[in-house]
Amino acid sequence: MERQGWLEAADGALIALHRWGGAAPGAPVLLWGHANGFAAQCYLPLLGALAADFDVWAWDARGQGFSELPPSGETGLDAIAGDAAMVARHVAGVTGQVPHVAAHSFSGVALLWAGLRLGLAWRSATLFEPPLCMPAQLADADEAPRHQARVAGTLRRRALWPSAAAFAERLAATPGFSLISPEALLLHARAVLRPEGEGFALRCAPATEAAIYRAMWDAAPFLALRPFGTPMRFVASDATPPAPASPARLPQPLAARGCGAIFTELAGCSHLLALERPLECAALVRQTALGVA
Repeated sequence: MERQGWLEAADGALIALHRWGGAAPGAPVLLWGHANGFAAQCYLPLLGALAADFDVWAWDARGQGFSELPPSGETGLDAIAGDAAMVARHVAGVTGQVPHVAAHSFSGVALLWAGLRLGLAWRSATLFEPPLCMPAQLADADEAPRHQARVAGTLRRRALWPSAAAFAERLAATPGFSLISPEALLLHARAVLRPEGEGFALRCAPATEAAIYRAMWDAAPFLALRPFGTPMRFVASDATPPAPASPARLPQPLAARGCGAIFTELAGCSHLLALERPLECAALVRQTALGVA
């Protein structure tokens, strides 16, 4: 991935934009968005597979990867949707094509909200467990404490590490990351850390990651879903053991129905399915966008 520079949002956030080099002239354009606390370069195996068929672009969300928060620190739904729309329209302007879009986790919500509120258009969309929040979840007496515990745990996250290898080793011991190959886990660790002093710090501060989790605790995007008139697919894990259960999978069949989209489950995956099964996920993007495996 080659960094293309930064785009400045209206509130001063600087959004890093990346492109996979060497795309064939006229190849269909694909724009990728990453999960909370991650970065575009966490997905190099997936994006590399897609680069055989697409002109692949990706962005780092505000406050994550190589991007920067605005002076206000804003990370709300409207802000992240505005970033997604800004990036997609910039890519369309550069390439002369409306892009296909694909995203993992919260960037999928950002794209959906950009389409619903800001009129963002795409040629197709493949969304891997966007954490849409259903009204029933907000009303569930057990769900709110689980959400609050997730936020609190994120705020306690260790921000400084002696090396990427040490961070990857720690992640491998947690249920949420245990299904990712050691090579992909090390790549992920390198992508989300930056040098600081004699060690490394998380590029996404725990407070920023926690703020995004809070922003997702909102039923407005789910309630506003409608058909977009383009090919779409929602992909969910099925939490077959040993994969840990993913609360983000619950809304996916209903979200697909609300958008007139295809719903697909991947067996034996967790919420991190795009890192666990990159080639299968690339194939699903290809099927959605091009109609071929």
